[in-house]
Amino acid sequence: MIQAAAVGPSAYWYLTRGTGTVALILLTLSVVLGVANSRRLRTKRVPRFVVDAVHRNVSLLAVAFTAVHVITSLLDGFAPITVVDVFIPFTSAYRPLWLGFGAVAFDLLLALVITSLLRRRFGFRLWRLTHWTAYACWPVALLHTFGTGSDVKFGWLLAISAICSALVIAAVLVRSTAGWPSRIGVRLTAILACVAAPLALIVWLPSGPLAKGWAERAGTPSYLLVSSTGTTSGRSTASSAGTPSFTTQVTGTVRQSESSDGQAVVDLSMNANGERLNALDIRIIGQSLDGGGVQMTRSRVTLGSSADPAQYSGTITSLQGTNIAARLRSSSGSVVQLAAQLQLGSDGGSVGGTIRVGPANG
Repeated sequence: MIQAAAVGPSAYWYLTRGTGTVALILLTLSVVLGVANSRRLRTKRVPRFVVDAVHRNVSLLAVAFTAVHVITSLLDGFAPITVVDVFIPFTSAYRPLWLGFGAVAFDLLLALVITSLLRRRFGFRLWRLTHWTAYACWPVALLHTFGTGSDVKFGWLLAISAICSALVIAAVLVRSTAGWPSRIGVRLTAILACVAAPLALIVWLPSGPLAKGWAERAGTPSYLLVSSTGTTSGRSTASSAGTPSFTTQVTGTVRQSESSDGQAVVDLSMNANGERLNALDIRIIGQSLDGGGVQMTRSRVTLGSSADPAQYSGTITSLQGTNIAARLRSSSGSVVQLAAQLQLGSDGGSVGGTIRVGPANG
């Protein structure tokens, strides 16, 4: 029996998820310590300069993990995220609003780092204003986590987000009530925000990120969305530039062999009936895994017609089980994104499923 290619998500995908979560935790600690520091917090055992040092180091760690989060998001390649999207918010082709919140948070962090490093040149007033504005990056980053994060429906991420929110709210409440009743208007506004914000999240989450179909409503490009409940064959369109765009079903065969250097080779040859680009071939090469499957080290994907089967060629950018994403380019320079959700036949030698092809962004 021919075994399926059993390849998990890329290392970049795991790093993006992990560093994003750690960055949120560190940013939370930075905000809490910053609020405590504004109250000149110190004890007999913990002098104020220790609190300052911990706050500074935690903030630098938050920036470092955020930078790794951004870099791995770019390198992963599955979502069409560009360098421009990292700095300029709300312009991305991928979940523009929610990815835009991440860009805003990153820009605020950069502004804080730059003004802190050049504090003597900018002056205390500008530094202080930037420092207080940077606190806004925490709620913005939280919205980015909910709107873009792939783990938002898992209990562990919801628990972490709830704990982070509780810590920040507690810190703000302590800061707002200290010195009462001076500046009562500002204090009441902060207290009301601490009450209203979590209530708004509780109301929004079930109908937003936790609801079915959120990926599409959040702004994920259609060619990255592959339905798991069924598809309609033959829905084909063409972009204004002539780039193919269609969703269809495919069927074909799976063959496993061995390369000259001893690595396992899995070839999937599929046909898309009713489409001009009806020939899809995917080759996965890598190390054989115990119990069957292959750990991918390299790949090749071609898409074309019967007369020109390699009209578009490229490599796999994301492979999660038998869910495949690839970026392909034609000889004329046209670039398309392919997303496939495949199922292996019970005999191990056949394959079928759904593919989406559309213009690549970025």
